[in-house]
Amino acid sequence: MIHQPPPRPPIQQSVVRLRVTYAEVDRMGLLHHSNQLRWFERGREEFCRRRAAAYREMEDAGLLVVVVDLAVQYKSPLRYEDLADLTVNLVEVRHASLAFEYELRRVADGELATAGRTRHAFVTREGRVTRVSPEVAALLRADESVRRLGELDG
Repeated sequence: MIHQPPPRPPIQQSVVRLRVTYAEVDRMGLLHHSNQLRWFERGREEFCRRRAAAYREMEDAGLLVVVVDLAVQYKSPLRYEDLADLTVNLVEVRHASLAFEYELRRVADGELATAGRTRHAFVTREGRVTRVSPEVAALLRADESVRRLGELDG
């Protein structure tokens, strides 16, 4: 078993409500494990969007955010039509990297389905590690400027 560090206090947090769709389940009717990683990505995108730091604007400015490390623990399955709240915690912003931690919980009973963490590097379009601008770092650390329950709200 791989040792996982304890969760860190968040710098900022967003909660995104998601529903398990038919296209995301396997033959057993369970959310396929690979889709939970996609949900982490959707959660990060929504976290940034709620702070006016959307991926699109960062990429248009030549700043890419790439995954360099990933850990995930599957605890309890989610099934077709289940609603789940994905809590996305920004736990670290450094000069050229940042880290998020995630908890995916079933809405019906609050049970933890998945826990994970990702570390990202800021890179240029040419793939060179670069420093994040103070403006982008400040946006990531900011409170949500848009309040939404799910990713499709508003």
